[in-house]
Amino acid sequence: MKKIIFILLIPCLVACGGKKVGSFKVDNSSTGKAAEVILIINNNYYTDSVAKIILEPLTQPQPAINQIEPLFDIIQFENKDFSSHFKRHRNIVHFNIDTAYLYNTFTIETDKWANPQVYVQIKGNRLDSCLALYVENKEKIVHLLYENDLKRLHYYFLQNEDKQVQKKIQQLFNINLKISNHYVIAKEEEDFLWLRFRTVKNDRFVIIYKMPNVSLQEDSLIAMRNHFTKKYIPGAVAGAYPIVAEKLGFPIVQPTVINGKSGVEMRGLWESVNDKMGGPFYSFTFQNKLGEYVTVDGFVYAPQEEKRDYIREVESIVKSVR
Repeated sequence: MKKIIFILLIPCLVACGGKKVGSFKVDNSSTGKAAEVILIINNNYYTDSVAKIILEPLTQPQPAINQIEPLFDIIQFENKDFSSHFKRHRNIVHFNIDTAYLYNTFTIETDKWANPQVYVQIKGNRLDSCLALYVENKEKIVHLLYENDLKRLHYYFLQNEDKQVQKKIQQLFNINLKISNHYVIAKEEEDFLWLRFRTVKNDRFVIIYKMPNVSLQEDSLIAMRNHFTKKYIPGAVAGAYPIVAEKLGFPIVQPTVINGKSGVEMRGLWESVNDKMGGPFYSFTFQNKLGEYVTVDGFVYAPQEEKRDYIREVESIVKSVR
């Protein structure tokens, strides 16, 4: 009889060995590019049909951007090449198949060799059994890898945070949010704050707004966002302003919990009235300690550029709310 073991290991961080920024050890930081996953599986197992099964969840399209980009970029190595250098990578999926193993095991470890890191290991004596374990847990794997990619960005903000802007956010909205010093205040009102990171090729925005009372239903959330963006964010041409694009099955609205705060996330596309600008956005609406409804929203304008990494950057800012 086959025996399957699932283990989730999350080691505690101890205050020893290395400078720390927040909960991250600087001299033990993980490596790897944005949205990159190392896949360890021997070439004799990695046939076209096996690759299709493994890659399907990992390279599915990034949700709610106006072009097709994969969730992750995959780099495949054999077990013999899995050296100490690659063990420091941020995201690792490892198929460890050997006839000597008695059991099939699926384990997820965080911060095993570096920080932040997610290490997924599927270990067993048969390829088909290992693939079955992988498929059974693919949603969990994708979720943990995705959230860990956001942690990388959160770590960056901790190193480059703008304490003055963060203080302003706390004063206006009674929340804490991590913002890097690349984002500057473009507009400030008593119920609204617009932060902008402008480069030659693209713009990244974070807006925060509040209402004394609002329904957390989709129509109400869309109307509230459109109200604030029309009122406070002028477009590039006269009479233009951004609104939520209600098409192609977007926006996607669902309840979620972020850092202990229950609320509703909205993920979708924005477009401009009287102009041709647009791009992806991600928002989270919840109640602060005063009972006010606060929305933290990140959106991107990057024409002729890939947008996956930019929308993840602003999503990581939104998800730093406390």
